[in-house]
Amino acid sequence: MMLLKLLTGIFGFFAFLLSYNDTRPINTIGSEQVLGTGSQPEISVDAKGIMHIVYGAKNGNERDLYYIFSDDGGKSYSSPVLLGNFSQMGLGMGRGPQLTTTNDYTIVTVGDHHGNLYSMSLSNANKEWSKPVKVNDADSTAKEALSAICAGKNNLVYTAWLDTRLGNNNLYGSLSKDGGLTWGKNQLIYKGEQKGICECCKPSVAMGHDGVLYVMFRNKLNGARNMYLISSKDNGAHFDKARKLGSGDFMINGCPMDGGDLSADPSGRLITVWRRQLDIFMAEPSKPEIKLGSGRTPVTVQTSKGPVIAWHEGEIIQIKNTDSKNSFKLAKGQYPKLALANDKKSIFCVYELDGQIMLKSFRL
Repeated sequence: MMLLKLLTGIFGFFAFLLSYNDTRPINTIGSEQVLGTGSQPEISVDAKGIMHIVYGAKNGNERDLYYIFSDDGGKSYSSPVLLGNFSQMGLGMGRGPQLTTTNDYTIVTVGDHHGNLYSMSLSNANKEWSKPVKVNDADSTAKEALSAICAGKNNLVYTAWLDTRLGNNNLYGSLSKDGGLTWGKNQLIYKGEQKGICECCKPSVAMGHDGVLYVMFRNKLNGARNMYLISSKDNGAHFDKARKLGSGDFMINGCPMDGGDLSADPSGRLITVWRRQLDIFMAEPSKPEIKLGSGRTPVTVQTSKGPVIAWHEGEIIQIKNTDSKNSFKLAKGQYPKLALANDKKSIFCVYELDGQIMLKSFRL
């Protein structure tokens, strides 16, 4: 009996140690910072290491677009700059300004519930913002205000959005070759086979180092709202056949309003993260999905140690990389977005908390 109690105590002690190690905090850098008042922040770090952040804010019945930057790695930030007022700008549940950077420009797109998608570009040369230009070449067709944007080599930029010009929400895109100053003819990326695609889930876009363009979206087929991936090798002029991600099905008679994210590493390995029911999954094309945890709105960024994923579970932002068994708590908040610092070690995370735009940086 004494031996049994001793062994029980030893096993209990080791179980405590394992539990303690599994819940250890990540290595945060500095304190949590309040950047402004608003919602749906987006973040991008350019080749010079300058951090760019945009977000929206309600102004009565109107919506304002704000911009913040840091040129010292997050030690200090500019005051929020009002870029403009966009009537009925989409905010919430993935709706909000989108952001990316190229060699010479920082580009933000804004969708409104009037059905139009606009872009503005900040020039590195003169530090001035361009006037808004409309991206969709058919009027009032992007009323869900759900879009995504990514940058390729030089000043290539691609954006994809939900568009109703064919009668239901389908997936359209457009290419800019000059950092968002002008946009090409809109292209149909994918036409839903059964009265369009999922109506309220944000698409995601990414450009691989090999120039392959990837677009992920939530489809609507036979009662299932599963994630699909489609790609192009000619900057969106032509797309291959859409492929379902993962092996399970999300059977739901409605829209989960959660679009996920994707990213490609230098070797061309593509990672997608998305939600099914209340579970978060990671999947590579043509491979089984891997459950990461529970929650909503997953996002991912590539690091030298592999992909890092963030999502919110209730009011807590969870962080996980593929080398760790468990996720770690970063902060209280929702709708996280990630960006990798130029040192390739630090990661910036912006998010919402009680109507404030917050930022916290960390290393894994």
